[in-house]
Amino acid sequence: MSERYLKRSWRQVKLISKDPLLFIVIIVILTSLILFILFPLFKVITASIFPQNSFSLSVLAEVIGSWYLRQAFYNSVMMGALTGFFGVAVGFIFAFTMARTNIPFKKFFHLIAIVPIISPPFIGALSIIMLFGNNGFISDTILHLTNVKIYGFRGLLFAQVLTFFPVAYIILRGVLESISPTLEDAALDLGGSRLKVFARATLPLAVPGIASAMLILFIETLADFGNPLILAGSKFPVLSVQAYLQITGMYDLPKGAALALMLLVPAFFSGLIYSFVRAMTAISAVIFLVSSSWSLMTVQIMSQVESGRLGAAAAFSVILVMIILAAIIVIRSILTLRYGRFGGTTLKF
Repeated sequence: MSERYLKRSWRQVKLISKDPLLFIVIIVILTSLILFILFPLFKVITASIFPQNSFSLSVLAEVIGSWYLRQAFYNSVMMGALTGFFGVAVGFIFAFTMARTNIPFKKFFHLIAIVPIISPPFIGALSIIMLFGNNGFISDTILHLTNVKIYGFRGLLFAQVLTFFPVAYIILRGVLESISPTLEDAALDLGGSRLKVFARATLPLAVPGIASAMLILFIETLADFGNPLILAGSKFPVLSVQAYLQITGMYDLPKGAALALMLLVPAFFSGLIYSFVRAMTAISAVIFLVSSSWSLMTVQIMSQVESGRLGAAAAFSVILVMIILAAIIVIRSILTLRYGRFGGTTLKF
C-alpha cells in the first residue's frame, strides 16, 4: 500500500512540475509555511526546553508547578469553550434570520454583523468599557448604574462573544443556505410544526457546521490577545497575556515560550478532533517583530491602552476601521468595473 501511495505521489509531483506557474506557487507556499509557521514553532519549543543552551525541563516544570499559571491555563480553556458556545448561539440566530426570513435591511444587518471582524484587536474591549464601564454611556448616562464590574470574567466573555460571533455567523449562514428549503417544505406538508421541523430537520443538518464553528471560535479565543489584555485583569489571568508579560515585563523568554507551548496544546488537540487546525494570531506577532523605526497602528493602539489614554486608542481604532472599510469599497469598485460579475455571481458587499 505504501509503494502504491509513493507511486501516486510521484506521479502527482511530475504532473505539477509540467505546469511551471503552479509549481512555483506551491514552492512559495511550502517555503512560507516552513519559514513563518514551522520554524517559529520550532524556536518556541527549543526556547522552552533549552533555556540555557542545554536540555532542561525546569522551565516547563516551573510553569506547571505555578498555581497562578495553571489557573491561567484553565481560564483560557474555559473562556474558549464558553465563547464557542455562546458565540455559535448568537451567530446561529443571526444566520438563521438572514437565511430563512425576509426581514428588511438585510444588507445593513449583514454589514453590522461583520464589523467586528474588520475591527482592530482592541476596539471591542474599548467599546465595552466606554459603553458599560463605571462612566460608560449606557451604564452611567442612561441606566445610572454605579460600581459596574466590567473587568474580569464577565466583561471578557461579553467582549469575546461580541468579537468572534461574526465568524460563526458567516460559517453557519453558508451552511443554512446550502440546506435545501424543499426538505423543510416537505416536512411541513407532512404535518410537522415549524418547531418540530427545525428540531428534526434543519438543526441536525447544520450540526457539522455548528461543530466546526465552535472549534474555530475556541481556537481563536485561545489565540486572542487584545481583549484579555484590557479586560481580564490580574484576577482572571489567561495564557496569551501571561506569555506576553513574561517576555516584555519579566524579560523571561524561556518561560514565555513555555506558556505559548501550553497555549498550543488545547488548540492542537481541538484541531485533531476535526482534522482542522486554524489558529490566527496577528497582534501578538506584530508586537515582537516590528522595528522601532516603524510604527504600525495596531501597536500604537496597544501603547495608548497601556498608557491609559483610552480616548487616543479609540481614535486610532476608528481611523483603522475607516481605512479597512475604504479599502474594501475601493477593491469592490475596481472588481465590479473590471469584471462586472466575478466567479459567475454578481459581486455583493
